[in-house]
Amino acid sequence: MISASAAKGDRLEFFREPDNRYDKQAIVIKTAYGVKIGFVPQRDNVIFARLMDAGKLLFGKIAAKEKRGAWAKISIKVFLHE
Repeated sequence: MISASAAKGDRLEFFREPDNRYDKQAIVIKTAYGVKIGFVPQRDNVIFARLMDAGKLLFGKIAAKEKRGAWAKISIKVFLHE
């Protein structure tokens, strides 16, 4: 679960997880402190996974955060580091 202290603009790190048994294009999202908060949605990860597999470094920033019961829905902007 994402920390209550996570805020708009915080950097997020992306890591490929090609051995994921549910999704071969899986991309794990972690906070800058290494806390796993989830995955890039499967419907959005194909192009990002291909870029990462080609050696490109992608990262994200929290664009918005909304509390939904016990969950937090976050919107992420994705960036390519050249």
